[in-house]
Amino acid sequence: MQAKRLTFLRAAFHRFARVEAPGLDSPTYEELAYGVSRDEDLLEIAAHTRRHQPAPNMLFAAVQYLLLSGLDHPLAAHYPIISGEPCPLAPAYPHFREFCFEYRERIVELISTRLTQTNVVRRCTCLLPAFSIVRQETSSPLALIDLGASAGLNLNFDRYAYSYKQDGREILRWGLRGAQIRLEAELRGNGELPPIPSAIPVASRDGIDLDPVDLANPDQLLWLRALIWPEHVGRHQQLIDAATEFKDNDIRMHAGDAALVLPALVESVPREHALVVYSTIALHQFPQESHQSIINTLATASVERPVWQIALEGTDPELSITRYRMGAGETETLADASPHGWWIEWRST
Repeated sequence: MQAKRLTFLRAAFHRFARVEAPGLDSPTYEELAYGVSRDEDLLEIAAHTRRHQPAPNMLFAAVQYLLLSGLDHPLAAHYPIISGEPCPLAPAYPHFREFCFEYRERIVELISTRLTQTNVVRRCTCLLPAFSIVRQETSSPLALIDLGASAGLNLNFDRYAYSYKQDGREILRWGLRGAQIRLEAELRGNGELPPIPSAIPVASRDGIDLDPVDLANPDQLLWLRALIWPEHVGRHQQLIDAATEFKDNDIRMHAGDAALVLPALVESVPREHALVVYSTIALHQFPQESHQSIINTLATASVERPVWQIALEGTDPELSITRYRMGAGETETLADASPHGWWIEWRST
């Protein structure tokens, strides 16, 4: 492995251990990522990850996928969703390293062919207030296009129930009373959420992904579960419930490069609908030329109609809205947020 590649991977795993895993409450991945960052043999395995894919997420997902598939190994004791018990106090890394070498070929096959297609439904807690802003600015129903949509579960945002809490006290509840999926988010700071109307009409729901996840396919659903972090047991059930809810929907999924698929899709949206294109922790996987192509598409479309782009993106995620008018876009940062929608700190205005 080239020295430059080795240095890049070592830094990626080190950052995952020091920033991402602690930030999302995963002591297991914190330990494993730090161990891999110091282990050239495991970094060599991780190097098989596809371009633009995050190596830590892919390596850890491949291992959990194999465990969820039924492989019997002592490492499984460190995965509560498998063991049914809290993580043991003993270090996980020795078993993890052993597992990676024992199943090296299968891990390499997985990380070299699959994608990080996490569908974190809780990110809808960030999307809802952003969609509310669009609703305040237009009387038209929203035409939603999700870039990097994975299985498209976040396109069903209005079929979930929401609870926003501050200092332990619920300050806002929204959504269907009998919704099976219930999402919570903590509000931080002094900024206030925008007013959220009782209903947000949606005219159409379209998702674009290089390889859309078919929730009716047990193996593809298992891969989505494998992307969930070990301690986040509740997210497994949330994903399964959302997949069940998805069976009765009007969502259209489109396979392909978003930069290439988007122009025709934008053109197909009737002018009387409010065009909203959004993404959640997905654009980091897009080449820079694709980013620019998407911007150009939305700017061109805005010559004839207003266009809104909502993004929950970045290493330290920010929620933003870009309003395109007459061929140009103006971006407003709305909030800082957890990458998994656990908390939102709305910017004071």
